Amino acid sequence: MNETLFYVFGIALVVSAVGVAVIGLRFENFPPNRGILAGTILYFAVLVGATAGFAVLNAQDEQAAREAEQAAETTTTTGAGAGATTTTPSGGGGGGGTTVKLAADPSQIAYTTTSLTAKAGSLTIDFDNPNPAIPHDVCVDSPSGDELGCSERVTNSLTTLALKDLKPGNYTFFCDVDGHEALGMKGTLTVQ
Repeated sequence: MNETLFYVFGIALVVSAVGVAVIGLRFENFPPNRGILAGTILYFAVLVGATAGFAVLNAQDEQAAREAEQAAETTTTTGAGAGATTTTPSGGGGGGGTTVKLAADPSQIAYTTTSLTAKAGSLTIDFDNPNPAIPHDVCVDSPSGDELGCSERVTNSLTTLALKDLKPGNYTFFCDVDGHEALGMKGTLTVQ
């Protein structure tokens, strides 16, 4: 509902602004008196306020829906405490890959966890960056320090990184955006 109202007020604001601009260009003495000027200003103040208010409410609704979706996808928690990650077997039969969920902290340059666990073989990292302003990605280095791959950089979006033939060992995952790894946006991926 908030999304619909946001679009309704946003469209009304744009249409009204264009209408007032056209009237102002066609009639030299527009507005003809202070009462119409005050009414026009009040009208636009209400439209701007309503559009901004419903934009905030819509953003809160989207955040709550995203959190509910992530909670529904959680099957088995690995690690302990806040920011733990989930591991879900994927594929049809034995030998299928593992899917691990990882998220960026929306309020700071960090992941929500510094520890991931997966089974040897194929691995998919589902990465969520809820921050609309700061791009993040997830990259993985082998135990010997060779880069195995990086996801695309995203803001306020999801992406995945698929890796194959991982052997048991400790791998490093990190954000490849300049300076983010140095600020602590990294962790250990334990492949068993």
